[in-house]
Amino acid sequence: MNYFIYISYAALLFCVTMCFIHFLRIIQLGAPKDLSEKSGDVTAGVIYSNTQAMLPQQKESAYKHLPTYTAGILFHLGSFLALLLFLLLMFDAVWIFFFKYHIFSALMAMFLWFSSCCGMGLIIKRLISKKLRPISNADDYLSVGFVTLFHLFSALLFTIFAIHDFFHQFFTHNMHEYVICAYFLSASLLFFYLPFGKLKHAVYYFAARYHLGFFYGRRGTWPPKKVK
Repeated sequence: MNYFIYISYAALLFCVTMCFIHFLRIIQLGAPKDLSEKSGDVTAGVIYSNTQAMLPQQKESAYKHLPTYTAGILFHLGSFLALLLFLLLMFDAVWIFFFKYHIFSALMAMFLWFSSCCGMGLIIKRLISKKLRPISNADDYLSVGFVTLFHLFSALLFTIFAIHDFFHQFFTHNMHEYVICAYFLSASLLFFYLPFGKLKHAVYYFAARYHLGFFYGRRGTWPPKKVK
């Protein structure tokens, strides 16, 4: 089991290193250069780009697909939670805490099961949608698939934390270890893949929103002016 734990830590270190390299490349490109005459507030545009502009009614078509938009939000929240829990589980005291306080483990498990369903739903929609399937590639499925897999095994691990007495009553100790190994293996797959696929937008997201806010804020387009 320790073998898989160390692999996942190595994968995380590799992921952080590669993401830092992506970040340095963004910094080297420098701030946006715009020769047009300034007619708006860049700061207000950047703030709007990262707040109200993310709401579905401000997007081109998200307001027409609110269930998918909501599933995507919950899927992202589950990803942040799963990653935070992975980092916390580096400490033995955290394992003891979640084994001891079942209610916290149960809450984590329930949300992660739900976010896992959201991930699977997003994959299924890509597969069956006549509009999405033709424009989807392998990276689309692998990216969402690896994250969903991480959600699933995170949910299963915290389910064991929540009902470990019941689990040991009906399953062998080896089964318990298999789940832990699968959890760290799924984390390793995600961390090794993240810097190469679309998941690296975790780094580029902030630069992209800044550039959008800079461009439209300078032109006075963002934030949109209220019509009297």
